Amino acid sequence: MTKEDTFWARILELSQEQLKQTTYDFFVSEARLISVENQEATILLDSPVKQLFWEQNLANIVLTAGFEIYYNQISIRYIFEESENTKSSRAKTSSPISPESPKPSLPQIETGLKAKYTFDNFVQGDGNIWAKAAALAVSENLATTYNPLFIYGGPGLGKTHLLNAIGNQILEHIPDARVKYIPAETFINDFLEHLRLGEMDSFKKTYRSLDLLLIDDIQSLGGKKVSTQEEFFNTFNALHGDNKQIVLTSDRSPDHLENLEERLVTRFKWGLTQNITPPDFETRIAILRNKIEGLNYSFSNDTLEYLAGQFDSNVRDLEGALNDISLIANVRNLKEITIDIAAEAIRARKQDSSQVTVIPIEKIQNEVGKFYGVSTKEMKGSRRVQNIVLARQVAMYLARELTDNSLPKIGREFGGKDHTTVIHAHSKIKTMLETDDNLRLEIKSIKNKIR
Repeated sequence: MTKEDTFWARILELSQEQLKQTTYDFFVSEARLISVENQEATILLDSPVKQLFWEQNLANIVLTAGFEIYYNQISIRYIFEESENTKSSRAKTSSPISPESPKPSLPQIETGLKAKYTFDNFVQGDGNIWAKAAALAVSENLATTYNPLFIYGGPGLGKTHLLNAIGNQILEHIPDARVKYIPAETFINDFLEHLRLGEMDSFKKTYRSLDLLLIDDIQSLGGKKVSTQEEFFNTFNALHGDNKQIVLTSDRSPDHLENLEERLVTRFKWGLTQNITPPDFETRIAILRNKIEGLNYSFSNDTLEYLAGQFDSNVRDLEGALNDISLIANVRNLKEITIDIAAEAIRARKQDSSQVTVIPIEKIQNEVGKFYGVSTKEMKGSRRVQNIVLARQVAMYLARELTDNSLPKIGREFGGKDHTTVIHAHSKIKTMLETDDNLRLEIKSIKNKIR
């Protein structure tokens, strides 16, 4: 190795130590040392835009490498096109660590990314904090941190948002990166179409030349033909073996995927698996505030609490409710959305009107109290006697099931209880109903009296 090779190798080594991998890949990996003459290094960059980055961030690295290798200060001259002389010079002195090798011709790809999904507008909560952290780590260090990254959870919890955010962030820092987001069902259809047309070489060239493959709803691959799973297996192996990043989402963990070959499931668990759970009340409020920014009408705090209390399973339901509210607001030229307006939009959305019947909470408390021999005062109190606790939880459960009231509103009607108490009560009774036939009959009887 010549002294120039050693000097350049040291620059690359120090750069990798001090820069994020994505930054290094974009600004440094394509740079070439042409020569070092008269204490001046000539460096070839593929874009004048990158010169400013080198001047601001890598000057000290070049200075350090210069003193270590040449025992002298080395200045830099940047060029962006090679003359015949510099080509000849580089042919003689090019470093084996970073050889100039022309990239093969690759097919154009559609990224499939939605620009609106970014990390900046992803609302973080207790249910998704670790999944977001893992996605950020992947976007900063492709194929070096978690590969594959497997994110799972129910519908409408932000899995697709995170996939797109990873892809968008990578392209922001590495514009020429080959990134593709695609639902698993579309991948399957794409494969079958290429197979039908006898164009499998094109299919393989497209997918196996990617730097980042983002596959949504991988559970859709289950039960498909052996050839389909075989092709995805080969694609996965090709990318992973070439240190390319793979991110997958599913509605269930790898261990619960059905009708998938075991070797695929094993590979899905090679990297990191992260779960996303439904957003808590505070997170749903934050999501709503984020989504109503810029609208030409406002929401009272009570209305936001009401909406957050009505939809506790996923974000998509919240978005759908906001769309319905927007329609009403635009048609009526409203400036503020009240609970009544929000309730009207939700009623029109829900097919089962029994879920939104306007029933006073007081009536529910009275009927439950009569059935269990507990007074409304006791129900609103804090005593933990077994029959009082059961009556209180049943009443909260029915208030949540049969009315439009928000969780905080229900809590206030039970002596100022916190909304988390209502959530706990609803969850407890719902779980008991799965196995307790007597409780199921009791609640059915109470419902009939309430209605």
